[in-house]
Amino acid sequence: MKNRLHYIYDPLCGWCYAAEPLLNNILESPLRERFSFEMHAGGLFQRMKLPASKRTMIRQADARIADMTGQIFGEAYLNGLLARDDTIYDSLPPIAAILAVGRLAPGLEPEMLQAIQHAHYREGLAVVQEETLGGLAGTLGVERDRFSPLYNEMLNEHIQNHLDSTLTLMHYAGAQGFPAFVIQRGDTLERLGHEKHYNDPAAFAALFADRIGDDAD
Repeated sequence: MKNRLHYIYDPLCGWCYAAEPLLNNILESPLRERFSFEMHAGGLFQRMKLPASKRTMIRQADARIADMTGQIFGEAYLNGLLARDDTIYDSLPPIAAILAVGRLAPGLEPEMLQAIQHAHYREGLAVVQEETLGGLAGTLGVERDRFSPLYNEMLNEHIQNHLDSTLTLMHYAGAQGFPAFVIQRGDTLERLGHEKHYNDPAAFAALFADRIGDDAD
């Protein structure tokens, strides 16, 4: 039986953006054919504006992330989205977009997450807007006329079930927040500690390989 890797994330979580190289290294690993992969999103923000104190905390965390990982935070984000009082933070639209892309082009969910993170943190784009999300899906080859109806279906009808399922997985895996990497073997869940590897994706990939290497067949 194949191992399964569960990735628990939120598209607007800065530490999930920090974990992008960790996820990429695992998905590009020579062991990729020996495990299945699933993404599980949480609703960190839901249609809200953030007070200046919260945005200051985010800015400080972003600076730590940039220093630790080399991830890029663009001026349009730092002095645009993050600086403005009227910016809307809402995890649900980007989650719905990722779910829609996953239905239309299975396997492209990580690429859609990365496109959203780069649009938000590097380009300062409003990834809460369908127009932006549809454009990002288009860069992955997903046609707008196919994306839009499914995106709205996910957002309006299915997303709460997805969030509830994520919370259940987090409970049983002992995951306290985002991101989290969870290995499943049969009915057994093991959270893979990633926190000390933010600045060393290769070491994290080696840890993952060690965990699944003996029994992945």
